[in-house]
This record gives sequence, structure tokens and C-alpha cells, in this order.
Amino acid sequence: ATGINGNQADDSAPASGAVYVFTRSGNVWTQQAYLKASNTGELDNFGYSVALSGDTLVVGAIAEKSNATGINGNQADNSLDFAGAAYVFTRSGATWTQQAYLKAGNTGTFDQFGWSVAVSGDTVVIGARQEDSNATGVNGNQADNSALFAGAAYVFVRSGTVWTQQAYLKASNTGADDYFGVSVAVSGDTVVVGAFQEDSSTTGVNGNQTDESATNAGAAYVFVRSGTVWTQQAYLKAS
Repeated sequence: ATGINGNQADDSAPASGAVYVFTRSGNVWTQQAYLKASNTGELDNFGYSVALSGDTLVVGAIAEKSNATGINGNQADNSLDFAGAAYVFTRSGATWTQQAYLKAGNTGTFDQFGWSVAVSGDTVVIGARQEDSNATGVNGNQADNSALFAGAAYVFVRSGTVWTQQAYLKASNTGADDYFGVSVAVSGDTVVVGAFQEDSSTTGVNGNQTDESATNAGAAYVFVRSGTVWTQQAYLKAS
């Protein structure tokens, strides 16, 4: 099936994935919707990640294969294995519709865009834990894929019903195999990104990022928005 409340009985697309919306009235729960991608495909893993804010739902499909970039691109070219995609659905009353099909601005094979998703109001953050660029900071060069599985996060914003990519986030100390974007969270103008295999041995807040003697120790990065501009505010390590 594709779209909303399609035929659930045809199991001919193994591991394509689905999302189910349930609502509560008093203490009674009912299924409100059965959601599928607009481009359902075998092994896409639609529903690998989900996030909900009010009447906006975001769904990640880490193994979606199209080579599209940006918003509402061509869904039909399945030439990039595990590129990943995210889908935005909105509810009016009890009716759900797909509002946007999101891809990275630098879609790449095995990037797993959609591994993590988060939404707060009109802001969506998507993690691509295996993105490969060696850029650092905000809106750096996406084209140099020399840091295998470094990871990235992407911020999208909505105006009315139109989505645009607002920021491309990388760690301040991007490194291969750090998996920056394995987890993401957003609240208002604050985004947090986890990199569970970051290697520095520092502790606490804004310590030395250059000593990579603690393999796979992990780190988190806090970004804040002023107007439309994102900056990294903190580099967090365990105590």
C-alpha cells in the first residue's frame, strides 16, 4: 500500500514498513490511521523512527533508495541503497495526509537519513548517522565524503504548508565513524545531536575535542537558533 489507510492485506513488499496512529477518548484507544510512504518499497524500513508534535508526524525510512535531494523530489529513482528519507504527515480533524517528502541536500548511499527524527512545531530535525562529509559546524561543505560515517543532522522548517531545509549540522570535531545524528531532539530553538562513537577523552562541557584516546566514548552537541541562523552552543561529554 501507499499513502493513508490503504490495503493492509497485500504483503508483497517485505520490510517496507508502516506507521499506525492511535488516539484516546477517555481511557479507550482506537486506531485512527494506517500510514505508508508515498513511494513504498521493499526493505525501505518506513517507520524506523517516528516523532509527533500536535498534528504533525514525522516518519523516517532509513533504507529508502531514491537519489532525490531536498523537498518533494523524484521518488522513483531507486539508485542509492540506504540513502534514507523522511515523510511529514499532518492531521486535520481525524484525517491524515502526507505533507512533505524530505531528503538530504546531499543524498548519499548508506547515509541512513531518517535514522533519527524529531519535531517541535514547525521545525523538524533529521539525523543521518552515516553521512560522510568532513565538514564541521553549520552549513559547511557537503561534497567532501572523506569522513566515512561521520554523520550529519538536517533542520527543516515549515512556513504555511511549505517545507525548506534551514540548516546542515555537523559536529565541531567531525570524525569518521562518530555517527553524529544517531539521535536528535528539538525543542523550540534548541537542537541536541548525539554522536555515540565520538572518541575524545574530555569530560564535562566544552572540553578538549582533539584527544581521541577514548574510543567510542560518545558526545552530544547543542545547537541554538537566532532568527534563521544556527550555531553550536555546547559540546557535552559525560562526567
